[in-house]
Amino acid sequence: MEKNRESLPLDRKVTSRDVARVAGVSQSTVSRVFSDVSSVKPELKERVYRAAEEIGYRPNLVARGMISGKTNVIGLVVGDSLGPFYNRIINKFAEAIQKMGKQCLIFKVPRQDQLGKIVERVLQFQVEAVIVTASAMTKVMAEVILENNVPVILFNRFIPGLDISTVYVDAVNGATTVAEYLYQKGHRNIGYIQYIKETGEELEKKIGFYSKLRQYGIFQIKEETAEYDYQSGFEAGIRLLSGENAPSAIFCTSDLIALGVMDAARKELGLRIPEDVAIVGYDDIEMSSWESYSLTSVHQPVEEMIEKTMEILDNLLKGEKRRDIKMFNPMLKKRNSV
Repeated sequence: MEKNRESLPLDRKVTSRDVARVAGVSQSTVSRVFSDVSSVKPELKERVYRAAEEIGYRPNLVARGMISGKTNVIGLVVGDSLGPFYNRIINKFAEAIQKMGKQCLIFKVPRQDQLGKIVERVLQFQVEAVIVTASAMTKVMAEVILENNVPVILFNRFIPGLDISTVYVDAVNGATTVAEYLYQKGHRNIGYIQYIKETGEELEKKIGFYSKLRQYGIFQIKEETAEYDYQSGFEAGIRLLSGENAPSAIFCTSDLIALGVMDAARKELGLRIPEDVAIVGYDDIEMSSWESYSLTSVHQPVEEMIEKTMEILDNLLKGEKRRDIKMFNPMLKKRNSV
Protein backbone atom coordinates (compact mmCIF):
# COMPACT_ATOMS: atom_id res chain seq x y z
CA MET A 1 0.00 0.00 0.00
CA GLU A 2 2.96 2.31 0.55
CA LYS A 3 3.34 2.70 -3.22
CA ASN A 4 -0.19 4.15 -3.30
CA ARG A 5 0.97 7.11 -1.21
CA GLU A 6 4.12 7.47 -3.22
CA SER A 7 2.12 7.58 -6.44
CA LEU A 8 0.41 10.78 -5.31
CA PRO A 9 2.07 14.17 -6.04
CA LEU A 10 3.82 15.40 -2.90
CA ASP A 11 2.15 18.81 -3.06
CA ARG A 12 -1.39 17.46 -3.46
CA LYS A 13 -3.70 16.95 -0.52
CA VAL A 14 -5.07 13.44 -0.13
CA THR A 15 -8.83 13.34 -0.77
CA SER A 16 -11.70 10.95 -0.26
CA ARG A 17 -11.41 10.04 -3.97
CA ASP A 18 -7.94 8.69 -3.29
CA VAL A 19 -9.25 6.63 -0.39
CA ALA A 20 -12.03 5.25 -2.58
CA ARG A 21 -9.56 4.26 -5.31
CA VAL A 22 -7.17 2.53 -2.92
CA ALA A 23 -9.95 0.76 -1.01
CA GLY A 24 -11.76 -0.22 -4.18
CA VAL A 25 -15.05 1.38 -3.19
CA SER A 26 -17.15 4.36 -4.28
CA GLN A 27 -16.54 7.86 -2.94
CA SER A 28 -20.03 7.86 -1.42
CA THR A 29 -19.09 4.77 0.59
CA VAL A 30 -16.04 6.58 1.97
CA SER A 31 -18.25 9.53 2.94
CA ARG A 32 -20.74 7.22 4.66
CA VAL A 33 -17.96 5.48 6.61
CA PHE A 34 -16.56 8.73 7.96
CA SER A 35 -20.05 10.00 8.72
CA ASP A 36 -20.36 6.96 10.99
CA VAL A 37 -23.40 5.55 9.17
CA SER A 38 -24.34 2.33 10.97
CA SER A 39 -25.60 0.61 7.79
CA VAL A 40 -22.07 0.27 6.37
CA LYS A 41 -20.79 -3.29 6.74
CA PRO A 42 -17.97 -3.71 9.31
CA GLU A 43 -15.59 -5.31 6.79
CA LEU A 44 -16.17 -2.40 4.38
CA LYS A 45 -15.46 0.11 7.16
CA GLU A 46 -12.23 -1.69 8.02
CA ARG A 47 -11.09 -1.60 4.37
CA VAL A 48 -11.77 2.14 4.12
CA TYR A 49 -10.08 2.95 7.46
CA ARG A 50 -7.02 0.93 6.48
CA ALA A 51 -6.75 2.65 3.10
CA ALA A 52 -7.17 6.10 4.71
CA GLU A 53 -4.44 5.39 7.24
CA GLU A 54 -1.99 4.08 4.66
CA ILE A 55 -2.28 7.08 2.34
CA GLY A 56 -2.52 9.64 5.15
CA TYR A 57 -6.11 10.79 4.66
CA ARG A 58 -7.74 12.95 7.34
CA PRO A 59 -11.42 13.86 6.86
CA ASN A 60 -12.26 17.58 7.01
CA LEU A 61 -14.89 17.48 9.73
CA VAL A 62 -15.46 21.24 9.66
CA ALA A 63 -16.19 21.28 5.94
CA ARG A 64 -18.45 18.25 6.26
CA GLY A 65 -20.32 19.94 9.06
CA MET A 66 -20.84 23.10 7.05
CA ILE A 67 -22.37 21.05 4.22
CA SER A 68 -24.51 18.75 6.35
CA GLY A 69 -25.47 21.35 8.96
CA LYS A 70 -24.29 18.98 11.70
CA THR A 71 -20.94 20.09 13.10
CA ASN A 72 -20.87 17.89 16.21
CA VAL A 73 -19.61 20.95 18.08
CA ILE A 74 -21.07 22.13 21.39
CA GLY A 75 -20.30 25.70 22.44
CA LEU A 76 -19.33 26.36 26.05
CA VAL A 77 -19.50 30.06 27.00
CA VAL A 78 -17.58 31.09 30.12
CA GLY A 79 -16.86 34.38 31.89
CA ASP A 80 -13.56 36.15 32.39
CA SER A 81 -13.21 35.53 36.15
CA LEU A 82 -12.62 31.81 36.20
CA GLY A 83 -10.33 30.41 38.88
CA PRO A 84 -10.13 26.77 40.07
CA PHE A 85 -13.89 26.27 40.41
CA TYR A 86 -14.81 27.17 36.82
CA ASN A 87 -11.62 25.65 35.41
CA ARG A 88 -12.76 22.37 36.91
CA ILE A 89 -16.20 22.82 35.36
CA ILE A 90 -14.68 23.50 31.92
CA ASN A 91 -12.56 20.34 32.10
CA LYS A 92 -15.52 18.24 33.24
CA PHE A 93 -17.72 19.55 30.44
CA ALA A 94 -15.02 18.96 27.81
CA GLU A 95 -14.69 15.35 28.96
CA ALA A 96 -18.46 14.77 29.04
CA ILE A 97 -19.04 16.34 25.61
CA GLN A 98 -16.27 14.27 24.02
CA LYS A 99 -17.65 11.16 25.68
CA MET A 100 -20.94 11.67 23.82
CA GLY A 101 -19.03 11.81 20.53
CA LYS A 102 -18.93 15.58 20.08
CA GLN A 103 -16.36 18.33 20.49
CA CYS A 104 -16.32 21.24 22.92
CA LEU A 105 -15.55 24.74 21.64
CA ILE A 106 -14.95 27.29 24.41
CA PHE A 107 -15.91 30.95 24.07
CA LYS A 108 -14.71 33.41 26.71
CA VAL A 109 -16.68 36.56 27.48
CA PRO A 110 -14.10 39.21 28.44
CA ARG A 111 -16.41 42.18 29.06
CA GLN A 112 -20.11 42.91 29.09
CA ASP A 113 -19.85 45.34 26.17
CA GLN A 114 -18.58 42.54 23.92
CA LEU A 115 -21.51 40.18 24.44
CA GLY A 116 -22.91 40.89 20.99
CA LYS A 117 -19.62 39.94 19.34
CA ILE A 118 -19.37 36.74 21.39
CA VAL A 119 -22.89 35.66 20.46
CA GLU A 120 -22.18 36.37 16.79
CA ARG A 121 -18.98 34.32 16.96
CA VAL A 122 -20.77 31.40 18.63
CA LEU A 123 -23.39 31.33 15.90
CA GLN A 124 -20.80 31.62 13.11
CA PHE A 125 -19.28 28.30 14.19
CA GLN A 126 -22.67 26.63 13.63
CA VAL A 127 -22.59 24.93 17.02
CA GLU A 128 -25.32 22.39 17.59
CA ALA A 129 -26.06 23.69 21.08
CA VAL A 130 -24.69 26.15 23.64
CA ILE A 131 -24.02 25.72 27.37
CA VAL A 132 -23.60 29.07 29.11
CA THR A 133 -22.10 29.28 32.60
CA ALA A 134 -23.35 31.68 35.26
CA SER A 135 -20.33 33.97 35.13
CA ALA A 136 -20.98 34.76 31.47
CA MET A 137 -24.75 34.72 31.14
CA THR A 138 -27.13 37.57 30.45
CA LYS A 139 -30.78 37.36 29.50
CA VAL A 140 -30.10 39.19 26.23
CA MET A 141 -27.39 36.70 25.23
CA ALA A 142 -29.67 33.70 25.76
CA GLU A 143 -32.56 35.27 23.86
CA VAL A 144 -30.39 36.09 20.83
CA ILE A 145 -29.08 32.53 20.65
CA LEU A 146 -32.58 31.12 21.00
CA GLU A 147 -33.84 33.35 18.19
CA ASN A 148 -31.38 31.55 15.91
CA ASN A 149 -32.89 28.16 16.80
CA VAL A 150 -29.83 26.95 18.69
CA PRO A 151 -30.59 24.95 21.87
CA VAL A 152 -29.31 26.70 25.02
CA ILE A 153 -28.70 25.41 28.53
CA LEU A 154 -27.91 27.75 31.40
CA PHE A 155 -25.50 26.28 33.95
CA ASN A 156 -25.22 27.32 37.62
CA ARG A 157 -27.62 30.25 37.54
CA PHE A 158 -31.38 30.67 37.33
CA ILE A 159 -32.86 33.68 35.50
CA PRO A 160 -36.61 34.13 36.10
CA GLY A 161 -38.67 34.64 32.96
CA LEU A 162 -36.10 33.03 30.68
CA ASP A 163 -37.59 30.15 28.70
CA ILE A 164 -34.51 27.91 28.56
CA SER A 165 -33.41 24.75 30.32
CA THR A 166 -31.42 25.47 33.47
CA VAL A 167 -29.25 23.53 35.92
CA TYR A 168 -28.27 25.47 39.02
CA VAL A 169 -27.51 25.45 42.74
CA ASP A 170 -29.69 27.27 45.28
CA ALA A 171 -27.17 29.96 46.24
CA VAL A 172 -29.66 31.56 48.63
CA ASN A 173 -29.85 28.32 50.57
CA GLY A 174 -26.06 27.92 50.57
CA ALA A 175 -25.46 31.35 52.09
CA THR A 176 -28.34 30.89 54.54
CA THR A 177 -26.68 27.73 55.81
CA VAL A 178 -23.45 29.66 56.45
CA ALA A 179 -25.24 32.40 58.41
CA GLU A 180 -27.07 29.84 60.55
CA TYR A 181 -23.87 27.88 61.23
CA LEU A 182 -21.89 30.95 62.30
CA TYR A 183 -24.71 32.08 64.58
CA GLN A 184 -24.94 28.64 66.18
CA LYS A 185 -21.18 28.79 66.81
CA GLY A 186 -21.71 31.96 68.85
CA HIS A 187 -20.63 34.61 66.35
CA ARG A 188 -22.49 37.93 66.42
CA ASN A 189 -19.88 40.30 64.99
CA ILE A 190 -19.70 39.01 61.43
CA GLY A 191 -17.93 40.21 58.28
CA TYR A 192 -18.77 39.61 54.64
CA ILE A 193 -16.44 39.72 51.61
CA GLN A 194 -18.16 39.51 48.24
CA TYR A 195 -17.10 39.51 44.60
CA ILE A 196 -16.56 43.05 43.37
CA LYS A 197 -19.09 42.66 40.51
CA GLU A 198 -22.81 42.38 41.20
CA THR A 199 -23.67 39.14 39.41
CA GLY A 200 -26.97 37.31 39.86
CA GLU A 201 -25.27 34.58 41.87
CA GLU A 202 -23.63 37.11 44.19
CA LEU A 203 -26.96 38.81 44.78
CA GLU A 204 -28.55 35.48 45.75
CA LYS A 205 -25.76 34.74 48.22
CA LYS A 206 -26.15 38.14 49.84
CA ILE A 207 -29.93 37.77 50.12
CA GLY A 208 -29.59 34.41 51.82
CA PHE A 209 -26.84 35.47 54.22
CA TYR A 210 -28.27 38.83 55.28
CA SER A 211 -31.86 37.59 55.56
CA LYS A 212 -30.95 34.80 57.95
CA LEU A 213 -28.77 37.03 60.14
CA ARG A 214 -31.56 39.60 60.35
CA GLN A 215 -33.87 36.87 61.60
CA TYR A 216 -31.40 36.49 64.46
CA GLY A 217 -31.39 40.24 65.11
CA ILE A 218 -28.02 40.96 63.47
CA PHE A 219 -28.25 44.03 61.23
CA GLN A 220 -24.71 45.46 61.30
CA ILE A 221 -22.45 43.43 58.99
CA LYS A 222 -18.99 44.67 58.04
CA GLU A 223 -18.48 44.46 54.26
CA GLU A 224 -15.59 44.33 51.82
CA THR A 225 -15.29 43.49 48.13
CA ALA A 226 -12.61 41.56 46.25
CA GLU A 227 -11.85 40.01 42.90
CA TYR A 228 -12.07 36.24 42.64
CA ASP A 229 -8.41 35.75 43.45
CA TYR A 230 -6.06 35.09 46.37
CA GLN A 231 -4.23 38.45 46.44
CA SER A 232 -7.43 40.47 46.36
CA GLY A 233 -8.78 38.35 49.22
CA PHE A 234 -5.54 38.87 51.16
CA GLU A 235 -5.87 42.65 50.85
CA ALA A 236 -9.59 42.66 51.71
CA GLY A 237 -8.84 40.53 54.77
CA ILE A 238 -6.31 43.07 56.04
CA ARG A 239 -8.76 45.93 55.53
CA LEU A 240 -11.55 44.11 57.33
CA LEU A 241 -9.50 42.76 60.23
CA SER A 242 -7.30 45.80 60.87
CA GLY A 243 -10.08 48.17 61.85
CA GLU A 244 -11.71 48.69 65.21
CA ASN A 245 -14.06 46.03 66.49
CA ALA A 246 -12.90 43.55 63.87
CA PRO A 247 -15.34 40.69 63.14
CA SER A 248 -14.98 37.33 64.87
CA ALA A 249 -16.12 35.52 61.72
CA ILE A 250 -16.00 36.25 57.98
CA PHE A 251 -17.98 34.71 55.14
CA CYS A 252 -16.26 34.96 51.74
CA THR A 253 -18.28 34.27 48.59
CA SER A 254 -15.31 32.50 46.97
CA ASP A 255 -12.76 30.05 48.36
CA LEU A 256 -9.88 31.88 46.68
CA ILE A 257 -10.87 35.04 48.52
CA ALA A 258 -11.16 33.07 51.77
CA LEU A 259 -7.69 31.52 51.39
CA GLY A 260 -6.22 35.00 50.96
CA VAL A 261 -8.08 36.20 54.06
CA MET A 262 -6.78 33.26 56.09
CA ASP A 263 -3.16 33.98 55.20
CA ALA A 264 -3.63 37.71 55.83
CA ALA A 265 -5.04 36.98 59.28
CA ARG A 266 -2.26 34.59 60.24
CA LYS A 267 0.83 36.02 58.55
CA GLU A 268 0.17 39.77 58.56
CA LEU A 269 -2.00 40.25 61.65
CA GLY A 270 -0.87 37.36 63.86
CA LEU A 271 -4.41 36.05 64.37
CA ARG A 272 -5.29 32.43 65.06
CA ILE A 273 -7.89 30.54 63.03
CA PRO A 274 -10.45 29.72 64.31
CA GLU A 275 -9.67 30.95 67.85
CA ASP A 276 -9.44 34.65 66.92
CA VAL A 277 -11.40 34.69 63.68
CA ALA A 278 -13.48 32.07 61.87
CA ILE A 279 -13.46 31.91 58.05
CA VAL A 280 -15.98 30.33 55.67
CA GLY A 281 -15.64 30.11 51.89
CA TYR A 282 -17.80 29.11 48.94
CA ASP A 283 -17.27 26.52 46.14
CA ASP A 284 -15.23 23.91 48.07
CA ILE A 285 -12.29 23.89 45.67
CA GLU A 286 -9.56 21.28 46.18
CA MET A 287 -7.23 23.67 48.04
CA SER A 288 -9.88 24.19 50.71
CA SER A 289 -9.34 20.65 51.98
CA TRP A 290 -5.55 21.03 52.21
CA GLU A 291 -4.32 20.55 55.75
CA SER A 292 -2.70 24.01 55.87
CA TYR A 293 -6.10 25.62 55.27
CA SER A 294 -8.85 23.12 56.21
CA LEU A 295 -11.40 25.72 55.12
CA THR A 296 -15.09 25.30 55.90
CA SER A 297 -16.84 25.89 52.58
CA VAL A 298 -20.14 25.56 50.70
CA HIS A 299 -19.92 22.53 48.42
CA GLN A 300 -21.68 22.51 45.05
CA PRO A 301 -22.40 19.04 43.52
CA VAL A 302 -20.59 19.74 40.24
CA GLU A 303 -20.52 16.14 38.98
CA GLU A 304 -24.27 15.68 39.45
CA MET A 305 -24.97 19.07 37.86
CA ILE A 306 -22.90 18.29 34.77
CA GLU A 307 -24.49 14.86 34.47
CA LYS A 308 -27.94 16.47 34.48
CA THR A 309 -26.83 19.11 31.98
CA MET A 310 -25.60 16.41 29.59
CA GLU A 311 -28.90 14.57 29.94
CA ILE A 312 -30.78 17.74 28.96
CA LEU A 313 -28.32 18.36 26.11
CA ASP A 314 -28.89 14.88 24.72
CA ASN A 315 -32.66 15.42 24.78
CA LEU A 316 -32.37 18.81 23.07
CA LEU A 317 -30.19 17.38 20.31
CA LYS A 318 -32.83 14.71 19.74
CA GLY A 319 -35.37 17.46 19.10
CA GLU A 320 -37.10 17.61 22.47
CA LYS A 321 -38.55 21.08 23.08
CA ARG A 322 -39.55 20.73 26.73
CA ARG A 323 -37.96 23.20 29.12
CA ASP A 324 -36.13 21.35 31.90
CA ILE A 325 -35.15 23.10 35.15
CA LYS A 326 -33.20 21.33 37.86
CA MET A 327 -32.14 22.91 41.15
CA PHE A 328 -29.53 21.28 43.40
CA ASN A 329 -29.03 22.03 47.08
CA PRO A 330 -25.51 22.88 48.27
CA MET A 331 -23.93 21.38 51.37
CA LEU A 332 -21.69 22.96 54.02
CA LYS A 333 -18.38 21.11 54.29
CA LYS A 334 -17.35 21.70 57.91
CA ARG A 335 -13.62 21.81 58.54
CA ASN A 336 -11.27 23.47 61.06
CA SER A 337 -11.59 27.15 60.06
CA VAL A 338 -14.69 27.67 62.25
